Amino acid sequence: MINWIKFFIIFLFSLALTLTIFVFYKAYQPASELKANATKQVTDAGLLKEVDRAEVYNGTTSLTVVFGKDTEGVAKAVFVKENVETEKDLEVIVLDKGITSKQAVTSVKQEMNVNKLIHVKLGMEDDTAVWEVAFKNEANRLNYVYVSFSNGQWKKRILNL
Repeated sequence: MINWIKFFIIFLFSLALTLTIFVFYKAYQPASELKANATKQVTDAGLLKEVDRAEVYNGTTSLTVVFGKDTEGVAKAVFVKENVETEKDLEVIVLDKGITSKQAVTSVKQEMNVNKLIHVKLGMEDDTAVWEVAFKNEANRLNYVYVSFSNGQWKKRILNL
């Protein structure tokens, strides 16, 4: 009888583990496909020769940001919107012509109490490249600050969520 109990416990644990892995895999699949499609579009258009990474950004519009280097070795980011029809719909920025993510975080930390930094993502708001800095403050409240990529000015704040 004890062997049957052990068998059922091990079986149920294995089943739960398998289902958990399957659910996480299926949940991540759409984001993975977006990144793969955006990377392919950017490389097919010849905008980047070598791709470092791709990130999904969900702001006022959803887009995928592909980071990499062009044929001359210049670090660039390409914004790929969901419904790209032509190469003109892809927006390219040179990363050296704006502030870095570290500078954006430093700017936010100078004016606000950042208890825990959640993420810093490059995105597009109102046709302007911005760094989205998400963090929790001392009251453990979620905050978003959008810092302009070009000049480091704050574009928008969403505080105490």
